[in-house]
Amino acid sequence: MSFEYKKYPQPEDWRSGCKVSWGTYSSLEVAQEAAEAAYHNGQIDAGRGYDFGYQMPGAIHKLEDGKYEVTFS
Repeated sequence: MSFEYKKYPQPEDWRSGCKVSWGTYSSLEVAQEAAEAAYHNGQIDAGRGYDFGYQMPGAIHKLEDGKYEVTFS
């Protein structure tokens, strides 16, 4: 595993919580690309002792408006 953070596509919208953030994408393909980077980056952060609460970096959720939300660390 590489210990360098991966870049991810710029989300169309962004919101932040106390332990994670969420980015919104219109395309499932782009959301999957972002999720792969988010998971990788989350594994690096977890190895450094970061606590995500009940969230998982790299998770994708389909929103009611048809867009996709990706969880980031």
